[in-house]
Amino acid sequence: MKRAIFAVLVVSLAIAPVAAQIRLDAGVMIPRGVGLTDSGGTSTFDEFNAVMSKFIIPLPEAGLYYQFGAGPVRLGAGVRVFTFILISAFYPNAFAEIDFGPVTLMGQVGGGFFGVFGLVSESTTGKVFFPELSLWYRFGEAFRLGVGAIGIFLPELTSDTIPFMWYLGGKFSFVFE
Repeated sequence: MKRAIFAVLVVSLAIAPVAAQIRLDAGVMIPRGVGLTDSGGTSTFDEFNAVMSKFIIPLPEAGLYYQFGAGPVRLGAGVRVFTFILISAFYPNAFAEIDFGPVTLMGQVGGGFFGVFGLVSESTTGKVFFPELSLWYRFGEAFRLGVGAIGIFLPELTSDTIPFMWYLGGKFSFVFE
């Protein structure tokens, strides 16, 4: 199985420069609340969310991707970075997005490998994945404002509970052909 995944990766990387564009996303997420979803439904943490609604705590993020497709449906794979001023974390990430006029629906999933740099530098692998769903309104070709939710899936700990954070965001998306 590992050889098959490696072979697909090598072929994708060999073909990607021919049919892909380089995309750089840079923006900020502003968390507005957290919750849990499990087999019993969804619950939120009202006390914590009340604090989150009073303060703006921006989380800068960036992504560098190979993007496939130039029409209303686009796919991409690359690396995503979150920075917390003195330390930054990165992981592989893939996205799919579809346009409905000036509105873009975007789904992402990343994880499996993690790197940290800044005050501490290290890398590790693990079964931790970050699914994300967001809705963006585009102002021109590059700037977007939107809302989304990002979760943390830990299959080694549980298969039915996913903590999540919902956020407001703004970002620039630049495509280099």
